Amino acid sequence: MAGAARAREGEHARRVATLSFSEMRRAIFGLLTCVAIIAACQVDTSGGSPAPTRTPDIKRSKLDIAYTAFVDQDVHHVTSKKALEAALEAVKTEIKSAGGTADAAAPEFQDVDEPQIADFNKFAAVVSGLAAKNPQISSDRIADAALAGMIKASPDCHTQYLSASGRVYNSSTSAINGANAALPAQGTSLGGPDEAGLAGKILPGGIAYITWRQFIFSGTYKITEKLRGILDKAVAQGARGWIFDLRGNLGGDAVDLTSFFLNGEQTYIVLIKTGTAGTASGNKDLRLPEQYQLPIVVIVNGRSASGSEIVGQKTVGCVGETIPNRLSDGSEIHVTVQELVGAATGTKYNNTGIPPDVSADDVTAGDKAIEVLKQKIGQ
Repeated sequence: MAGAARAREGEHARRVATLSFSEMRRAIFGLLTCVAIIAACQVDTSGGSPAPTRTPDIKRSKLDIAYTAFVDQDVHHVTSKKALEAALEAVKTEIKSAGGTADAAAPEFQDVDEPQIADFNKFAAVVSGLAAKNPQISSDRIADAALAGMIKASPDCHTQYLSASGRVYNSSTSAINGANAALPAQGTSLGGPDEAGLAGKILPGGIAYITWRQFIFSGTYKITEKLRGILDKAVAQGARGWIFDLRGNLGGDAVDLTSFFLNGEQTYIVLIKTGTAGTASGNKDLRLPEQYQLPIVVIVNGRSASGSEIVGQKTVGCVGETIPNRLSDGSEIHVTVQELVGAATGTKYNNTGIPPDVSADDVTAGDKAIEVLKQKIGQ
């Protein structure tokens, strides 16, 4: 009995020793594993592996959207090359003006009138490099400079960049100059001025002198209706000819108004980037009765933004339409997508202006118009 008991005790001791040794091996292995994991997770501050570099903020997505819209929509077929070269040069100029370093070679861009992803990536890489060298210049300042420069690659009085801060950058550098319209001192009032600046007088000899500053159409005001009222008064007082003084006129939709004096003739052709988009004609239903179909003289100058005899100075040449593209920070880029050309001659007046038939400065234009009209009506 005693021998059997001692045998069982020995077996138990061997089992305990075996389990303890096995557990010890697992514990040691686990400890070594934890040490390895901790070592692997520790940051090496010795300088052997550099930390990742943060890419400078250049408002990349905003620039991308603006570039794509500009090159894709521009009626003048601006190319990717011209747009990005102008933008990059403007960024360099802005950096230099702030005393920064602007040494960077311009990449090769494609000379095509469609947006190119590869081109924009090259541009963004160069601008990012410049931004990294000049951290004192804000990303907004860099983006504003880029877009203000980009639109100058295709100057048009309608194409503009409106920054998030409210500043307006124009693509065209054409000067807008000249005086606003003015009624003669003599004559009998036909009414006005009203909210559109519409006013008129009937002058000796039956000359109706009429002016307004903008073609306004709203829920409560329509320039065509108000002008018709002035014309009615003039005809009732024996008008024999019309002088429309449009110096300083801001423009607008004049189709219905011109239809007063047309008989359905074509007025202009609409051009877009891909070709002709249609031809506008006078509305025969709006033609006024024959007693209104009198000789006409129009006075224009360098502040006139958009048939008959024309007196004065060349207009500013702002004849077209834009698409506003809203950007990520609330800024906008307005791109000219249409321009209008004369239906009879095919002449482009956008960005060139309409030359007068009779030249006169602002001081003498009114008197010259009266003189020309008197000749036309036989006075």
